[in-house]
Amino acid sequence: MLYTILRIFFHGFSRLICRYRVTGLEHVPATGPLLIVANHLSWYDPMLLGVVLPRRVYFFTKSEIFRWPLAGKVVEWTGQIPVRRGESDRAALEKALACLRDRKALMIFPEGTVERQEKMIPAQAGAAMLAMRTGVTVLPIAHVGTRRILRTFRSMWFPRVTIQIGEPFTPDMPANLPRKAALQHITEEIMFHIAEILPVEHRGVYAHLEGLPP
Repeated sequence: MLYTILRIFFHGFSRLICRYRVTGLEHVPATGPLLIVANHLSWYDPMLLGVVLPRRVYFFTKSEIFRWPLAGKVVEWTGQIPVRRGESDRAALEKALACLRDRKALMIFPEGTVERQEKMIPAQAGAAMLAMRTGVTVLPIAHVGTRRILRTFRSMWFPRVTIQIGEPFTPDMPANLPRKAALQHITEEIMFHIAEILPVEHRGVYAHLEGLPP
């Protein structure tokens, strides 16, 4: 109930503060476990992406937010996953695995932090680890423009945001590589699928990956 109310609120609020366009909604599986991966540009990314996707989505949320008076209760009651950033958080990993085992949709931003220049930065291994442990379908999302939403309150124009949903895929699981190398391999595959639906100028450190479209 609370999730539905928040979804309606942020749908209207998003229409007030930006002009967004979504393509690729037909790629979103209607049911089944789903690991959604996206580039990270703004604090507002979870709210906007949660609004545009046609199924309920769960997110990792900074653990300190759970201690805030109102926001803490909201993220707790909507089932979000607390994560301690900058350290290994086994409890968060186990909750994420349970989320996927329950056939839910979980979104993760592999870069782990907001990139203020709107260019991709090196990803952490969290998304790859979840993919390796579960073998679930991965859905890539690339978006541009949410960084400028931060400025909306100081200006009279509404930033344009484009959201491109790519085709779902199942990462290749190399059996002959050590665990660390396998995680790196899967991470690059995940970031490739995000980069290939991003404009060239936003691919950042992943612009060099072989096979990307011009």
